[in-house]
Amino acid sequence: MKDLEWINHPAMKNIDARKLAVLVDLANEAEGKPVDKALPLLIKANAKLKALGLTFTPDESSLMIEILTKDMSPADKQKLEMIKKMIAKKK
Repeated sequence: MKDLEWINHPAMKNIDARKLAVLVDLANEAEGKPVDKALPLLIKANAKLKALGLTFTPDESSLMIEILTKDMSPADKQKLEMIKKMIAKKK
């Protein structure tokens, strides 16, 4: 069974039901996957939100990353941090 305890996180208190559905799908699809397999799922989730005219808040984005990295190896977590830094530099 999937661990959905993160739904009780304070950032999820007032989340739009459509965003929550996307997050649950993302969590289920990404569970146990390495960073190179999880990143396309993250892009897919963002595309779903965009199609709905929605975006994640910074708190929701942080929680999403927390969900994705929960079961990742330290090496995969480090790769993800490098990717996040590279993206931040381009903004």
